[in-house]
Amino acid sequence: MKVTNFRDYLAVFMGVIVFPLVWILQGIGTINIPEGVIGATIAIETLIAQFYFRKSTPSENPAK
Repeated sequence: MKVTNFRDYLAVFMGVIVFPLVWILQGIGTINIPEGVIGATIAIETLIAQFYFRKSTPSENPAK
């Protein structure tokens, strides 16, 4: 994956820094977040991964 625009930077920032930090802080007891919010962050993380690891369409990959 090549980081080329704001959307890519935001996805990397949220998926690699923000959500894991929230999970770690929740796990060690520093912050107290409802389980529903933690579940929602896991779902969002999954959607980010699904978007970036999906099969590209022919219009997105003109080299083929």
